[in-house]
Amino acid sequence: MREGPKKRPVKTVKMAVIPDIHTTTIMKEIVREHQLRPIVLRFDLDKPRSDFEKKGLDAHYLMHDLTWDMLQTLKEQYRILEEIDYEIAELEYLLLPIEQDLDILEVMLKIKAPSVLPFDEHDDGAEININIGEFFKGAIYHNQRIQDLHDEVSEAYRWFNAHFEMIYEKESWIDEQLWDDIQQIYSNYLEAQVDIVSLDRDQEEFKEALSQVIELQDRYNDYGQVLFASFNALQARSEECYRRTEIVNKGLDELNKNLK
Repeated sequence: MREGPKKRPVKTVKMAVIPDIHTTTIMKEIVREHQLRPIVLRFDLDKPRSDFEKKGLDAHYLMHDLTWDMLQTLKEQYRILEEIDYEIAELEYLLLPIEQDLDILEVMLKIKAPSVLPFDEHDDGAEININIGEFFKGAIYHNQRIQDLHDEVSEAYRWFNAHFEMIYEKESWIDEQLWDDIQQIYSNYLEAQVDIVSLDRDQEEFKEALSQVIELQDRYNDYGQVLFASFNALQARSEECYRRTEIVNKGLDELNKNLK
């Protein structure tokens, strides 16, 4: 019996595994515009959103809102300090002629010795004229300006003090619980709809923006410390002038009585 043709050995071919397109994860990038910075996150929309994720993302968005609001408030408070700084400089300038006239009037009324005046033997024949009415008018005007500025400084200091008391107690305008809420997404990232890599990147970019606001806060703190000390010094110097002015006024009254 004739044998049939011999079977050739089967050549094994390794076939490439073609992924099922129906199981491929498709991420959707969603950009949420915000005044502080754009929030860019990627999501696997095939997954359901869990409560912990919604709470964590709400915390992430709220951090942006709080930081933007604080940035605007710090800018406004810094602007107020700049206005106060200008007022202090102007009142210091206006106080100089009042102090100079006081020196002269106190010598004339023998309240102080002539040695307080910046004169020497070459100035013996110098003639000094002081308009008494203008002098008192200037002192009254300065006093009113100081009182008005005191109200502005007090209001600015109240916000300054309350803000840094809050920072001392809580360390930030962002409550610690918000960070904990976001951490829950990292702890359960396999169940999260949001892509954890995109969340981590967005968080880092937010922290950069946050650090810039903290730097502004530090500059505001330094500026406020110097400015409030400057106002206290101006106020003490002004009150001394007003006290001297009252004494000069009494001396002039006595002089007028004696001349009658």
